[in-house]
Amino acid sequence: MARGYQADFYTLCEPVHDPEIRQRKAAKIKWALTTYAPRPLHSARCLDVGCSAGLMTATLAPLFQHTFGLDYDNVALSSIDPADRAMVDFLRGDAMGLPLPDQSVDVIICAQVYEHVPNEQRLFQEIYRVLTPGGIVFFSGPNWLFPIEPHYFLPFLHWLPEDLADRYLQMMGMGMHYYERLRHIWRLRQLLNRFIIQDISLELLQTEHVVRSPLLRRVFARIPELIWQRFMPLLPNFNWILQKPPN
Repeated sequence: MARGYQADFYTLCEPVHDPEIRQRKAAKIKWALTTYAPRPLHSARCLDVGCSAGLMTATLAPLFQHTFGLDYDNVALSSIDPADRAMVDFLRGDAMGLPLPDQSVDVIICAQVYEHVPNEQRLFQEIYRVLTPGGIVFFSGPNWLFPIEPHYFLPFLHWLPEDLADRYLQMMGMGMHYYERLRHIWRLRQLLNRFIIQDISLELLQTEHVVRSPLLRRVFARIPELIWQRFMPLLPNFNWILQKPPN
């Protein structure tokens, strides 16, 4: 049986309802895009894949000439603030079959999405298809090698076979089925090998958008880059800028 989308994700996932969390996430993405975009954003067309109820998408929309937000979840889309609809062209659609023409957007946001789709390879193929040559993607997502599962905060949950992961969730009273599929750095780099990948995880760790404590940011800044590079595959989350090669 083919794997479908996760049922009731918007209803079950509390962080997507939290305005403070969404605004912090939007601030991180804004910093990354304004810092690393190779072209002015004010003339760019942007697509937010997995936009949910659109709060983050609407926050970022003033950066761009035109913004699309796409999600598969009808409940999430029906929860969008009417004021946000005036700034963003919201679409219901399948991330594995984006309802946009080839080379039609210049910037794509794919933040904490890859582990929630039935087939992440098709997701990345579609992102590549609709992106203009030289266009960029802000990509973030969880790391399979980090031992704490990021959605349920349960140790080793994502390392278990599917049936044992389901039993673990049920035993903890946190659900009936573990849906998410996390990947390690080498698998993701393989899936994204058509893109030019720039890892900005270290730079983000030295900003207030990821690490709130100034003291901790100063400590991180003093750690030699060679040591960071050794531990990068073990960080809990990936933050990358992907660029489609220019023609």
